[in-house]
Amino acid sequence: MLSPLEIPIPVVQKLDELNELIKRHPQYIPVPELSRFLGVNPDGLRASMEHGQCPFGFPWQKSPNGYRSFKVPTVPFYLWYTQGGPFKWQAEKEKDA
Repeated sequence: MLSPLEIPIPVVQKLDELNELIKRHPQYIPVPELSRFLGVNPDGLRASMEHGQCPFGFPWQKSPNGYRSFKVPTVPFYLWYTQGGPFKWQAEKEKDA
């Protein structure tokens, strides 16, 4: 049985994967790479953005012909995925110091 303070290995591995994704894409994360990370279909992720269901990404129409584009800024995605955890932990650490 795991200790209540021990982080399971799969969680550590996924956070390592998140850190690598952010190192590769510090400003914006390409939709195909993000969909691989999340384990979802890229078109499904785009549809979710179009319907306002993704708080970290946004779509726009680039031309009257319907050519669309999508942006996923790295920082909002990171904060959404981690629920701001690292910032909360840092604030608690500084408070206790």
